Amino acid sequence: MLFVFEPTRRVSMWMKNTPQSLDILFIQSDGTIINIEKNTTPYSLKSISSKGRIQWVLELTAGFTENKGISVGDKLIL
Repeated sequence: MLFVFEPTRRVSMWMKNTPQSLDILFIQSDGTIINIEKNTTPYSLKSISSKGRIQWVLELTAGFTENKGISVGDKLIL
């Protein structure tokens, strides 16, 4: 799932109603990934926050970033 934030801002996510583990990518407006939360805990109320102002949050199936070699500092073209 892709979340879009206009204007850019710091954001926090949670897993309250999410039944599966995810990798969550926080992405700046230039496409740079500034942090990744890997293998989140389903149904958790723990706050997962961006480390700066972002424009997008991309949620992927847990393990996807590891399998594809995606890391902080990589750029996505959205």
